[in-house]
Formats: sequence, C-alpha cells, structure tokens
Amino acid sequence: IMIQEQTLKTITGEDPTVRLEVVVGADTQGTPLVELRRLSWGKGIGWYRQHTLQLDPTEADVLLQTLRGSRQQWQDTPAPVRGKVIPFPGTKQRACA
Repeated sequence: IMIQEQTLKTITGEDPTVRLEVVVGADTQGTPLVELRRLSWGKGIGWYRQHTLQLDPTEADVLLQTLRGSRQQWQDTPAPVRGKVIPFPGTKQRACA
C-alpha cells in the first residue's frame, strides 16, 4: 500500500477505454516504489484499476534499461499483415435472396 504517491504520467494508447498510469511513491515503511496501473473505463463507474504492478527501485531501473536497450528492436518490428480470406475449394458462393 502506497501512503505517498505522485502520478508521473497517464498514457493513452489506441484503445480509448484503457490507460496506463505511472505512479511513484513510498509504502508504509518509507520504501520507494513505482507502480504501473492499468486502468479501464466502465460505464456507470468511470475509471478503475484493472491491474497494478509494483516495482522496487532496482526493478524499475532494470526495466527502464531493458526498454531503452531494446527500443530499436521493438520499434522496427513491422505491423502484422492482415491475411486474405480464400474460399474453401469446391464451394460456390450463393447469392442471398
């Protein structure tokens, strides 16, 4: 449980009903923490936490180094190609009446 916290960034992606919150703070013993919070939008409730991942300073630092080090690799990955639907052999398409 964080007793002190500050939201560094709220990140929106392609889905407008999902957000990622990056929060820093400290627990009840004063240990610094970073939390990554996946938020979802619910009609009638608003924004709520779907998932929370707490990282200690060492884990947060290693995550940051890993993302920086592999940035070129995951940014250069081409977007998936959508497949083409091919009719099953021997079937004829019927016109709808």
